[in-house]
Amino acid sequence: MKTIRFNQLGYRPGDVKKATLPEKAEAFRILRTGDNSAAYEGTAAPAIHDAPSGETVRVADFSALTEEGTFVLHAADAQSYPVYINANPYNGLRKALLDFFHYQKCGVDLACGLWSHPACHTSLATVYGTEMKKDVSGGWHDAGDYGRYVVPAAKAVADLLLAHEFAPNKDADLLDAVWFELEWMLKMQDEATGGVYHKVSCHHFDALDEMPHDELNELVLCPITSTATATFAASMAMAARFYPDKKGQLLAAAQKAWDWLTANPDAPMFKNPEGVFTGGYGDRSDKDERFWAACELFAATGNETFHEYIKEGEIHTGLGWNQVGTYGIIAYLYHAKDKDNAELTDLMKDALHTVCRQIMNPYKNDPYGVSLGDAYNWGSNMTVGNNAMTLLLARPFFPQKAADFTQAALDHLHYLLGRNPVSYSYITGFGANPALYPHHRPSVAKGQAVPGMVVGGPNKFTQQDPALKEHCTGFPPSKCYVDHKDSYSGNEITIYWNSPVYFMAAVLDI
Repeated sequence: MKTIRFNQLGYRPGDVKKATLPEKAEAFRILRTGDNSAAYEGTAAPAIHDAPSGETVRVADFSALTEEGTFVLHAADAQSYPVYINANPYNGLRKALLDFFHYQKCGVDLACGLWSHPACHTSLATVYGTEMKKDVSGGWHDAGDYGRYVVPAAKAVADLLLAHEFAPNKDADLLDAVWFELEWMLKMQDEATGGVYHKVSCHHFDALDEMPHDELNELVLCPITSTATATFAASMAMAARFYPDKKGQLLAAAQKAWDWLTANPDAPMFKNPEGVFTGGYGDRSDKDERFWAACELFAATGNETFHEYIKEGEIHTGLGWNQVGTYGIIAYLYHAKDKDNAELTDLMKDALHTVCRQIMNPYKNDPYGVSLGDAYNWGSNMTVGNNAMTLLLARPFFPQKAADFTQAALDHLHYLLGRNPVSYSYITGFGANPALYPHHRPSVAKGQAVPGMVVGGPNKFTQQDPALKEHCTGFPPSKCYVDHKDSYSGNEITIYWNSPVYFMAAVLDI
């Protein structure tokens, strides 16, 4: 493992460029690879102890090196992977992050090179506990398995639509990509009640080396839940402003879902029903999901019923699949401007500012330029993406901090691309040392990782999967990662880990 950690894709000439070095590497040199001549020499910052990695390290700042080329950084007895400086070091990354959603398509013949396959999961699904059948074909496979789940789908949809909204240069095919998922979500709504089924999957996960069209067991449609219904309502109301020709359909679906929520104020949280053992996406509360739905519906319709609901409740934050309040704040602050309440607006800005402060405080003191603190949990790389996304969305409301927020977000991308304690690029197919063996069935089946997938990252709870338990027990939190196909709590991929990282790439315009 390399002990000089930096962004393995490289830097633009004017970028802030930092590497994290071992404690003993006080001085460092950067040599041109062509002739080994010195391009830059410097002294690293004083050594600091990094508790999450258990290491004492130094930070080397070589931002003054603006020459384009390929270099190697030398420090003490260590040398780095190649260091690239050029105008477009991220070439292909953003496209791959978005193309990933094409690879995850379900229910259609899929042409995608080595991982191509015929249509999968096209049979009718059985509504759990009944003999009713329903067509819920389509959508994206959620993760390394072939289940499709509404709650995380809503997060992924929201991230991608916000990326389209705020990217300086928009990807022309994004809205078509997202519509594929929205069409499936619309099928997940119960026509009679407006409630939304929580998920569709088989009863259990099949073999890890199985392609999607080979999973032929019965599809089960699990019960309607308030979290699925609320996130569905929110994402449909949000989508209405991006698809004007579908606006009526989307808002009608969102309103019908809200009606179900109103009629079911105390709906129980989801647990897998008896005999179903696939992903749960359960939650402890649906208040933040209902808050998000009300904010999106108010922003979309101006109906004071939704406004009153927001005013009477508490403000929630979060951009994870189980904490979604910040989506509601963003909807209100950006899209309710002509009908907002001044006091409520100030409260939402205060809540957003508090979250940004909670992100920036650990970031400022972290030698890897990341804001996780000690929160190296399952899906820690989602938190990296979510935190960067929060900062980028918050910039217009705190203009005096916008430049710092932008740099912090870029540093979070550097972390994902190799400036981290295990020297991995956590995005398959990118960097000198990328993850090669993700917990992802098509990748395992074909013996090669689909490119552009964000893996989960370090998870300090090593007893959660056998690969982490075997390889990382006793490791410090930020080193609890193994690039192994069996590591489902550290090396799996998901649509909602790719989506915030795509947002970062699109909004930073790389």
